[in-house]
Amino acid sequence: MKQPRLVWLAVALCLWGCSTMVTPGPPITAPPGPDLVARLQATRPQVRSFDAKGRLTYLSPKWNYSGTSLIKGRLPDTIRADVLDVLGRSLLFFYSNGQQVQVLSPKEGKFYRGVASPGNLAAFIPPAMTLQQALRLMVGDLPLSSGQPVRSEYEVKQGRYLFEWQYPGGSIKERLWVEAQEMQPVQDEWFGPGGRLHFSATFTNYGQITPGLPGQITVKTLEPKGELRLTYSDMTVNPPLKDTDLSVPKPAGVTEVPLK
Repeated sequence: MKQPRLVWLAVALCLWGCSTMVTPGPPITAPPGPDLVARLQATRPQVRSFDAKGRLTYLSPKWNYSGTSLIKGRLPDTIRADVLDVLGRSLLFFYSNGQQVQVLSPKEGKFYRGVASPGNLAAFIPPAMTLQQALRLMVGDLPLSSGQPVRSEYEVKQGRYLFEWQYPGGSIKERLWVEAQEMQPVQDEWFGPGGRLHFSATFTNYGQITPGLPGQITVKTLEPKGELRLTYSDMTVNPPLKDTDLSVPKPAGVTEVPLK
């Protein structure tokens, strides 16, 4: 008589276990390119200008500084950044409109001015990247490439998508990793036409300061070596910035130095 009872108990346990078991959903697959672009655009605000405050550290062969930064940007190619020390004193003022660069160093008593060449932009923009790319990275406006990716892949362990764009000759142009659940860019790599990595960027702390935008950005370049770390503490999106809001002041008594 015990055997039927044991059989009944086994059946009951099986039924209970089966009733509480969660059926796994279908595996996530990488969406097609047009779907990616549409979803990325839908998850972030369209930024035309911004007024932000944060902690900034910049390391390069020529310029090194760290402190609180006040950044005003007007896309695609105008920016002003003021860097302050721990006492709130100005360390550096930087401005560029894509045509010229202005840098005020109050400690040196010098006002630098020159064309917006890569070398002159390197006072604030990491080497090997353009001013337009830097502004877009600051607000997580990705991908940097136009058109649709040529390859997409879902990385199961990381829970993210990898998308690739190519130059006409077939070499890699851009790699973008996107967190799958919220469709948020988390890492980007940009390559030159010869396949050499120009810079990489990581994005974290989404929505902590501004809905849909990263709160922390780190950009690194290899040749020449440089790094920009930016952690926002406040940001206003699409303020009506005037040219006077973006220009760098030139105090009396400072020495003007031409940038070559």
